[in-house]
Amino acid sequence: MQPVMSVERGEIPPRQRRLSIFALLYWLAPIALLLWLYRDAFHVWFIADDFAWLSLLRGTHTFREWLSILFSPEAQGTIRPWSEIGFFVVCGKLFGMDSLPLRICVFATMAANVALVVWIARRVTGSAVAGFLTAVLWISNAALTTSIAWNSAWNEVLCAFFILSAFALFLRWEKTGQSRFWWFQLVVFVLGFGALEINVVYPALAAAYALFAAAPERRKRLLFGLAPLFCLSCLYFVLHRMAAPLPKTGFYALHFDRRIFATFVAYWHWSIVPRAWLDTRHLVKREMIVWWAANLALGFFLVHEIAKRRYRVLFFVSWFLIPLAPMLPLRDHMDDYYLTIPLIGLSMLTGCAVTRAWRRRGGYVEWPLRIGVAALLAGYLIAMTASSHASVDWWVDQSRQARGLVLGVAAAHRTHPDKTIVLDGISNRMYDDVVSQSAFYTVGVDDVFLTPDSATRIRPADNPEVLDKVVLDRAVMMRAANYDEVVVYSFLGDHLRNITREWERNVLSRPGRHVRDEAGQEEDAPRRVEAGNLLWAYLLGPEWYGLEPGMRWMPKRATLRLGGPKSTKERLFLEGYCLPEQLRAGPLHLSVTVDGIPLKNAEIDSSETNFKRLFDLPPLLVGRPAMEVAITVDRTVRDAQGHELGLIFGTIAVR
Repeated sequence: MQPVMSVERGEIPPRQRRLSIFALLYWLAPIALLLWLYRDAFHVWFIADDFAWLSLLRGTHTFREWLSILFSPEAQGTIRPWSEIGFFVVCGKLFGMDSLPLRICVFATMAANVALVVWIARRVTGSAVAGFLTAVLWISNAALTTSIAWNSAWNEVLCAFFILSAFALFLRWEKTGQSRFWWFQLVVFVLGFGALEINVVYPALAAAYALFAAAPERRKRLLFGLAPLFCLSCLYFVLHRMAAPLPKTGFYALHFDRRIFATFVAYWHWSIVPRAWLDTRHLVKREMIVWWAANLALGFFLVHEIAKRRYRVLFFVSWFLIPLAPMLPLRDHMDDYYLTIPLIGLSMLTGCAVTRAWRRRGGYVEWPLRIGVAALLAGYLIAMTASSHASVDWWVDQSRQARGLVLGVAAAHRTHPDKTIVLDGISNRMYDDVVSQSAFYTVGVDDVFLTPDSATRIRPADNPEVLDKVVLDRAVMMRAANYDEVVVYSFLGDHLRNITREWERNVLSRPGRHVRDEAGQEEDAPRRVEAGNLLWAYLLGPEWYGLEPGMRWMPKRATLRLGGPKSTKERLFLEGYCLPEQLRAGPLHLSVTVDGIPLKNAEIDSSETNFKRLFDLPPLLVGRPAMEVAITVDRTVRDAQGHELGLIFGTIAVR
């Protein structure tokens, strides 16, 4: 009678208490592994693409403007209102340049994903151990490091959340038959399109489950219920392509050729062996052992299960292949964080294989098989966790440098508000991750340049055209230094040091490195002019209007000085902006002369208010130290003060 009395008093029997604690640990242990393994990722600051999203905070104030940018195509023609624009804009508005709230959001989403993976794998495999192992294997894979450590890769984590949530609701609908779960699934699926385009494959994942893992008597009903979702995916694809056409050139161009198979092999390799191992020669033998052992073990398990007509394993394979397939044509932009969602399928396959092998009863084969499986599993986890730690450390170090550079420039701007900041000692990595991303704009500094020598030291991996804009011409730098218009800082890895006087002593004292006269007439005029920057103002004719924030108007005709071309292949480049009201009467005609020699005229039509034009230069101009460029537009408008406004110009250069 004692147990009954305990229950009546509200006490929990010891056995039930132990089971409750065990169940709690079962769910919390994978999340604890996530927090332990990637704990240092909480210290990662902003880097690379993060600054592009944070820059949207400036210049956007009204609700209509926010709504416009939220659903506008951005990087590479993508529309991701929740995972990119909304994520950074909301957190930036609330927390400024503090990255910790974004880090917490990433980990919270990932923790929810881990719980969903455990539940789904347990439900599909019918094994609690397999569900637990699936989550552990997925978390441990080093390919997830970028998705967890980089704020801009939250789209992979959030998309995984939507796909896993929708699939969990699909499984509930399958089991209960209650239509509310189908409708909840539909809502979650539609919301997933705001996270990442790969969400479009969800109906195919659910269909793979219906074909290979569901009970035969339910298969028809499940496939019929997925038909509307397939239609939504097709509709989304068509509408998305209309709003944001696929890029035909660059890193994100699609290539449908035989190299797709080589791309697949690379992704499969990264799924089993840490990508960092491939860059470390002394680990080649270890990498080959793990690679072949894993492939043979998984291959044997697949063949064995299919031979036994247990086709559930084909669903796991499908979960790996289906989300990965859209990435294969991107041969010029391969990255292991694209494996975040496909690896769920591979982890389910491996978790199921380990569980089956451990439970196998086979006389003398039983314990050798268990020992072999345990050794292979331990080797995989050790290798992956070590690589994950190293990758997180890399992200922390790179973001620490980015933080030192960006906040250092902000502090320098506060110290010298009337001077232009010029940076020296910028590495290739910091150029790619900070300078080329216009990171300083996010902290309110519009113009930051690099010393002239930087052009010979930096080799951009991306955005090479930005380097031409941020490196100061030597002649402009010399004149600005003479007139005390610039301050030079050297980047020392995590902070800046003022080296203005040192730079002036080392550079300005060199023979032939001085300004010729007070008018600023150098031996060779600069071959680039930024009309909206004060440093180049001495090269503009008197016709130009005064400098406004980041821009300068010309009247109907204006002149400037440029250095001549060095070869017949170089051309004159003009970049500017035209008011829409100027184009209402038809195309605007632009005429250019160089030293009195007319160049071919150009037109600006109503389809482009922001324009770029290239003009061929006569061969006789090659080698001239300076030449006068005259720009004329055939139609102007007048502002409220009666000023005649022609065009706004940014860059004018010989390239």
